[in-house]
Amino acid sequence: MHNDHITMLLDLPDLIIMDCVQQEDKYIFIVKAKDESAICPDCGTHTDKVHDRRWQNIKDQPIRDMKVILRLDKKRYRCPNCSKRGFFQSYDNIDQYARKTKRYEKYLADQAISRDYSRVARENNLSYTSIENAVRKHIDPIIESWTSQVGDLEVISIDEFAVLKYHKYAVAITDPKRKVIIDILPTRKKEDLIAYFKKWPVEQLKKIKVFSMDMWKPYKAVADSIFPNAEIVVDKFHLVAQMNKALDETRQQVQNQMDKSTRTKFYKSRMLMKKRGEDLTDKEHQRLLYLFELSPTLERVWELKEEFRDFLQLEDINEATDALRRWYQRVSESKITFFMKAKRTIKSWEEKILNYFNNKVTNGFAEGINNKIKLIKRIGYGVPNIKNLRRRIFHAML
Repeated sequence: MHNDHITMLLDLPDLIIMDCVQQEDKYIFIVKAKDESAICPDCGTHTDKVHDRRWQNIKDQPIRDMKVILRLDKKRYRCPNCSKRGFFQSYDNIDQYARKTKRYEKYLADQAISRDYSRVARENNLSYTSIENAVRKHIDPIIESWTSQVGDLEVISIDEFAVLKYHKYAVAITDPKRKVIIDILPTRKKEDLIAYFKKWPVEQLKKIKVFSMDMWKPYKAVADSIFPNAEIVVDKFHLVAQMNKALDETRQQVQNQMDKSTRTKFYKSRMLMKKRGEDLTDKEHQRLLYLFELSPTLERVWELKEEFRDFLQLEDINEATDALRRWYQRVSESKITFFMKAKRTIKSWEEKILNYFNNKVTNGFAEGINNKIKLIKRIGYGVPNIKNLRRRIFHAML
């Protein structure tokens, strides 16, 4: 009766616990199959004729930080009908040649989602490869199922992230409408992206109505050649980043013309200047007014940045178009180098930017994914292997 209770608690329905040995750091359960028979893989005959037997240790998930070993009385059978010999019976929770239970592999994969593989390997007295294989075995079938079902997708966004900064970039393809990852690709090259999307059903490519992206020309080339019915939208978060970049470059230019103490004040206020005007506290607002007294140029570029943000908040495309024209005029009047450069960029993408006001699609969800990716990379000490990084990302989204 005691062993029956242990069998129930261990929750391995096709095994019976014969005995339990407790050692200093682990439990060893002596187990055998509940149904001591097998089906011949050649002719399908059900047989209980034993060909040979041996003991095999199978690792299972820990119990209260104690390691668990299943010492399995593993039998091979012979078929009385076709004389085939040496085949095993199947187990629900143990693959045929595995040395770990399926649930232990899932346990390892779950441990590896938030920690470095090497640390999980050390804690479980396993190799790095064992953890990598457990993650692959658990996650890859889910990813395959996930990425093969694009369904009735109508909106997609595409955004790159650095695998190795300045050297290697990967791409996150997401559905901003349903807020799900579609896939993670190891490259942002135009020809690779086109080859990937050409694997999708033609009818699905025709269903895409909106393609959200940053101002990376290869993405536009991909959309033009692959999605015949898609409206290309330049993501507004990247436009805000463009304004902040122009603002910061102007601040640095002005700062370099000041004395040392004033340069320090300007530098310490770099993040404050990027902050949204409505989010400023009274104290922060006073700090900005002080800086603007020192440099009217900074006041002008801050106003241009805020005016552009106001333009992005509008609802009507006609109002937005008029507001953008007014912004162009103010930039031209300012003659501020970095904003003149930003204006040229905005003008070259104007149609795709204004498309935002038709559907209000952004890469906001993709940007959130990118932030999670940065955390995953820190946990995994960079995770330069894109295949492992892809598994970690999908695992984190499950």
